[in-house]
Amino acid sequence: MVATTQPRRQAAARPARQAQPRRADLRIVRPDHRVAVVGTLGSAVAITIFVVLFVIAGLHAVLVQTQAQIDAQRAANAQVQEELDDVVAALAWIDTPEGLEHWALTSGLIEAPEVVSLTPIAPGALPAPSSANPFALNGEASE
Repeated sequence: MVATTQPRRQAAARPARQAQPRRADLRIVRPDHRVAVVGTLGSAVAITIFVVLFVIAGLHAVLVQTQAQIDAQRAANAQVQEELDDVVAALAWIDTPEGLEHWALTSGLIEAPEVVSLTPIAPGALPAPSSANPFALNGEASE
């Protein structure tokens, strides 16, 4: 076997270090003003949206409650209107001759023995009053 020798490589000569210190990989990072502004604006927008939604929910609750009160009032008005219609119908029936007769009989009024028609009297057809005060009771004289 033949031994072959490979040439040895020598390390390259390193240049001499300079007297300046090497910069460190770590450095102090100052807070970025832009990040603070964006964070503040984001928080303000989120809080504003929350407040607006909360106010809208409150207004919705007030509207629902008010509408419930309006519906209740309309129902009460409808009931009173029905009662009023019943009373008006009953009054209209009482104003008829049959209704008047029924009301008079149920009230205990006496029935007339005969029906008498009243007719207007012409002026001057009645005799003159016998006293100066026709409205005086038991012939009392008025002064």
